[in-house]
Amino acid sequence: MAIAENGPLGVHRGKIENTVYYILNGQQIARKIGRTTKPPTSGKLQHWAKVKLVNTFLSTIKDFLRTGFGPESLGTTKNAFNMAVKMNFRSLVKGTYPGLEIDYPQLIVSKGKLKPAQNPLVAVEDAGLRFSWDTDPRMSFAEANEQAMLLAYFPEHGKSVSKPFGAARQSGTDLLALPEALCTAYMEVYISFIAADRTQVSDSLYLGSLNQNG
Repeated sequence: MAIAENGPLGVHRGKIENTVYYILNGQQIARKIGRTTKPPTSGKLQHWAKVKLVNTFLSTIKDFLRTGFGPESLGTTKNAFNMAVKMNFRSLVKGTYPGLEIDYPQLIVSKGKLKPAQNPLVAVEDAGLRFSWDTDPRMSFAEANEQAMLLAYFPEHGKSVSKPFGAARQSGTDLLALPEALCTAYMEVYISFIAADRTQVSDSLYLGSLNQNG
């Protein structure tokens, strides 16, 4: 049963027959639901497997994606996580079903209009990961105070360590602290920047894999 707020022409919430109504970011959304008795095609099976793989993986970095796609989702009918799924879905998976896997260099963890990190580097230290990037003494005050967003994902552990609000761009360096056991683990690493007022971000950059055997 659906509830019609402000009469039959008002906002609907709930289910009417095979249509579900809800509100997302202040807008009315309607989605149809249904069932089929036909056996799934190989293409459908691959699509379902891809959807599950992408959603499962991105859920492990969901909090970071909320920050990285928050500005991009404003004014749309999608939340930040849904925006991240849409942005990554086409290119994030490689291989042929059932041997699908994440293509880590293709992962986008933030999307925006700020300047990306310039010539970023990362190295393992005793306390974690040391990130560095080029700075420019002529950059504006706002740009100088944008903060680094740092992410390391550990495929063999299915977990990540991140710092969504790190050092200012003008500092040219920041440390992502890691537990001692993870400093030698295989990891995939990313960097981007966010404005001090949190209203804008840069496109993320992939810095490569570390400690990968073979």
